[in-house]
Amino acid sequence: MDLDRILGQEHIKEKIYTSIKKKNYPQSKIIIDKDGYGGLNFAIEIARGLLKNGDSYLGDILNHPDLYFSFPTFASVKENENIYSEWLSFIKEYPFSDFQKWSNFIGNSSSQGSIKVSEIDKVQKKAILKPFLGGNKVFIFWGAETMKPQSSNKLLKILEEPPSDTYFILITQNIQEILPTIISRCQISTLSPVSYKVHKAYLENSFEGIDYELITSSSRGSLSRSMNYILEEASSISHEQTFVECLRFAFLAKKSKKAVLDLTKWAEKVSSNSREQQKEFLGYCSYLVREVMLVSYKSSNLTSFFSNSGFQIEKLSPFIHSKNVQEIIRLIEDSHYSITRNVNSKIVFTCFAISLTKLINLTED
Repeated sequence: MDLDRILGQEHIKEKIYTSIKKKNYPQSKIIIDKDGYGGLNFAIEIARGLLKNGDSYLGDILNHPDLYFSFPTFASVKENENIYSEWLSFIKEYPFSDFQKWSNFIGNSSSQGSIKVSEIDKVQKKAILKPFLGGNKVFIFWGAETMKPQSSNKLLKILEEPPSDTYFILITQNIQEILPTIISRCQISTLSPVSYKVHKAYLENSFEGIDYELITSSSRGSLSRSMNYILEEASSISHEQTFVECLRFAFLAKKSKKAVLDLTKWAEKVSSNSREQQKEFLGYCSYLVREVMLVSYKSSNLTSFFSNSGFQIEKLSPFIHSKNVQEIIRLIEDSHYSITRNVNSKIVFTCFAISLTKLINLTED
């Protein structure tokens, strides 16, 4: 395990390193990586420590014969025997990756990914085999929250009686989506946002010709988000403009019928994005509302907001207050839940826009 390869996470990486060194690392581990703070990279470094077997293996850790990855696949993409090598190519190219980037990389057009039952069957068969190099075996599950109940129950049977010298690392954005009985059998570590100083230093050492301060500030401690900004591949760079556009129509709708039609067209435009992009957008909305509340309560020094378009949250703060903030957050969360459950996205975002219009025009007095 190379601690220098892990950005931030000072609160847990020394403890994990020590447990590996003392050979008392738990066989089942959950890493909660809520917003692209480097969970996959962290898991790979843990695997490096667990698989170290003298100098017998000098190759790339990703190609180690006793390391295996499970990851979401998509119904819209026909699986083939090369998909595992495609996954390895992906994480080599994008060490700080996110679900949307994997979806785009593999050519997914519309479906939501999941770790399927057939994948857990493969894990079960591989888990009972002896290690190729006579040491440990490590299984990393990226996107563990995408497992359906049947997949989760199959994995649970393995975790209940894990083979000796075999370790399971589950990486998830949302632990609430993990089967409670799986959680009860795992030690849990929660990753934190990478500090501004560490984040900026990494970018300065890795890239040239970019605005380090802008990208670091805009990324909110998320390594995957900063990579998206640099590579200009993610729709996240336009989430601010999309939400501001909705707010503008919402304010105008109080006096103009045309603005209501504009809100409908806005909902159609947002619903044309992939579901992963839609969920990412709603996550951004939740973040921005919370940042506005900090400004409203005279705590601007605690905010991490940095506009990409010149938007000033100070101008929005009078309109998000004690009388509507809880309902706005609930609206965002309910919309996010509906999207994850494959509800018609055009209906979801039309309701979102109309409901936001009513809430944003409430006065605090």
